[in-house]
Amino acid sequence: MIGLNSAILTTDQKLIVKDSLMMYVCSLQKQYFRDGNLSSVEYLKRMKEIEIVADQLHLKELYKHG
Repeated sequence: MIGLNSAILTTDQKLIVKDSLMMYVCSLQKQYFRDGNLSSVEYLKRMKEIEIVADQLHLKELYKHG
């Protein structure tokens, strides 16, 4: 539960960020898989950045508790 009590964001703020990231991931997937507007290198780079943000903000903890 360390991530849920982060000094950076409250739990409600983390839920907003998590939902926003999910919308961004959906957009990236459409651009890559459906439209072909992203190269695989760019797609993987952006997905890695999302993973880093989720780790730094402990957003993955939200899935365990909600």
